[in-house]
Amino acid sequence: MIINTQLFNYRLIIGTLVIAIVILGSVSYFNYKTVKENQVFIEQEKYLVESELSEMISSYENLDVKSEYLAKQLEETKSKILIILDSVKQLKANVSLISKYRAQLKELRKENAQLLALTDNLEAENTSLKLQAKEVEEDLTNSKTYVSTLKTKNKTLVENNLDLKENLEKAKQLNITNIVAKGVKRVTSSSRIVNTKNFKKTNKFHVCFTLVNNEFLKKGDLDIYFQVLDSKMNVVADKGTINYGKTSLIYSAKETINYNNQDIDVCTLIDKGPESLAKGSYFISIFHQGKKLGGTTIYLK
Repeated sequence: MIINTQLFNYRLIIGTLVIAIVILGSVSYFNYKTVKENQVFIEQEKYLVESELSEMISSYENLDVKSEYLAKQLEETKSKILIILDSVKQLKANVSLISKYRAQLKELRKENAQLLALTDNLEAENTSLKLQAKEVEEDLTNSKTYVSTLKTKNKTLVENNLDLKENLEKAKQLNITNIVAKGVKRVTSSSRIVNTKNFKKTNKFHVCFTLVNNEFLKKGDLDIYFQVLDSKMNVVADKGTINYGKTSLIYSAKETINYNNQDIDVCTLIDKGPESLAKGSYFISIFHQGKKLGGTTIYLK
């Protein structure tokens, strides 16, 4: 009986040990499987974190930002992401680190979204400013074209005005025709003029012309000056000098005519003066306000 009882006890102990070993093995296997699954999960999470950080860096590198302030902000954020990415790659990941990096990644996503939104806003504003600048440039170009057109028109008007003024001045000029000059021997008591072509017998010059009608001229007295030059260009019968600004005229005779906008026949006698005449040509010119109206030449033999 004692032997049987011991055998039973041995069997009971062995059975208990087997059960314990089985249970312990099951628990160990379960724990190993759980640890393995957790490790795979952590590695996947680490890979996802690295991938997302890399994508964020790439997105920054593809941005073309004109603003210096925004470019500085993006560069600082990019540097921060690079530091975190290097840490993730170098350190052996665990649940705690993954949670930490996930939290940092969440903040970076938020910061990234803000920066990208700011970039979009600035790009939109920049586009709008470019459009406004283009419109202003077009308006300026149109204004310049308009001003240039006005200048051209104004220049044309000025030129036309000058032409009109010049034509008017020409129209207002005094004109004469039918100029005739002869040497005079004497004038009889009956006012008959005796002409001569002999220089020794010539005592006067008889000059006649027609003052042409001009409706643009004012009515009134006109001073007409006569100048007689001998063949040596000496003034015959010098009566004095009349000045017209920077020019002057030595004249031989003066006649005042009452002009009434009609053709007027004018004749005058010019005394030869105390000097003796000589054989040759004599040049007779008629002036008004310093301008030569016409002239003729006679020859005394």
